[in-house]
Amino acid sequence: MIKVSDINELSPSELFSEHTNSFVQFKGKLLRLYDGYPNKYKIVTLLDYWLFSIYSLKRIYGNHGLIGFCESNLANPQRFSFLYEFSNQIVGSQIHREKSNSITFFILKFFLRRVFIPGARLSWFGAKIRNRLSVLYMRTIQARENLQLKENFFQIIDEMLMENYSDAERDKIKAKLPEIFYSKMVDLPFQADVLAEGSSASFLEFSGIEKLFLLNNNLRVTGFQHGGGYDIFQIDYFVDYEKKLSDKFYGWGFSRYNKQQHKFKKVKKYKNIQSNDKRILWIEDSSVPTFYFASMPYHHYQSINVETKSYIYQELDKNNVAYSSLYHPASRSPVYQSFRRDDHSLSGKGSSEKLVCPNDILIFDNSGATLIHFAIENSLVFFLIISRDDFDRFTVKQREFFMMLRKHNFGLYNDEHGMLLHSILSIPIVNNILNETKRLLLGL
Repeated sequence: MIKVSDINELSPSELFSEHTNSFVQFKGKLLRLYDGYPNKYKIVTLLDYWLFSIYSLKRIYGNHGLIGFCESNLANPQRFSFLYEFSNQIVGSQIHREKSNSITFFILKFFLRRVFIPGARLSWFGAKIRNRLSVLYMRTIQARENLQLKENFFQIIDEMLMENYSDAERDKIKAKLPEIFYSKMVDLPFQADVLAEGSSASFLEFSGIEKLFLLNNNLRVTGFQHGGGYDIFQIDYFVDYEKKLSDKFYGWGFSRYNKQQHKFKKVKKYKNIQSNDKRILWIEDSSVPTFYFASMPYHHYQSINVETKSYIYQELDKNNVAYSSLYHPASRSPVYQSFRRDDHSLSGKGSSEKLVCPNDILIFDNSGATLIHFAIENSLVFFLIISRDDFDRFTVKQREFFMMLRKHNFGLYNDEHGMLLHSILSIPIVNNILNETKRLLLGL
């Protein structure tokens, strides 16, 4: 039977500190171990994240969860946590990885110096061609075991794991370690930097893309935000690791450097929806495993906050307001089970962003929802409902954003009874608020 630790008995900052305090003692040894590898700092950062994930698996799921991951066919601890917690499935299926092809790589390595990783912007035809070539390039990089490196590496790992893991657990962990950490460098026929663009989170999936760090050339990574929620909470260890792997990182408005997102297209009116119809659509948060508590704790606290969901439901239900619940991107959270409705008969008709029409009114209880950016780009009216604890956990820019929404009655706390209905019934002219939103996030 799957057992999950009570997060009320755990502190995310303590979990991270416990791992980090242990890891930094060996960081110097690891950097010396990879001396000569141009991307040694990125390799060590990747190992840091992997070991943090392993430690989190054990603290949250216990020995059963840790061994379950080590014996599974999955390389990504985060993906494993979804299957383990929601599917009662600890084996799963292997992520598709193409066998190394020395001929293909030999040809591509002579001219491909700019690589697109998942999440790259493919807004022009040439970029789509480069993306296809990049996929081949990454899938056919040969990772060859370095026996001496492996021996020395495992000696360090044994020391690192001695305090928190049993002998049996250490053996399982060492057998599970991704091959990148004990592989030879991959030679390229030129000295120039290789450029990689896209979502730096893809390196943290351990699907083979991380083999780019084995190149004997410096890999310069330009990372891009690939979904909602970046830089809105004070603690987000997952995003921190993404940024550490990036030489430059661009967000969608809340980061230090930002670029306008191009993920979503303009909404279209459906023939059966009249232009003056206004539908209330409650955009649900997705199911998130408890594993997220360790890597992005404030997101997790918000996602499981039943009080906020109950507030929205009471505001709508007691006043007989018709609404439909939509979810994005794919998984429905059981937290909404008692609050879910579909008065507009939208269930099963397609993805959420394709069902939204220009006059719809959206309600969010998830500050990191990707569809908030969809609403901003399409000048849609939306409300953001949070707890006062959420506000205390926000970054400075996210607080500024929420207070701007609040000034126009689009940002509400979950203890302001009667305010959501009142605000819906008295929606002001929204051009000013929407323009102010875009100026705040991107200076548009």
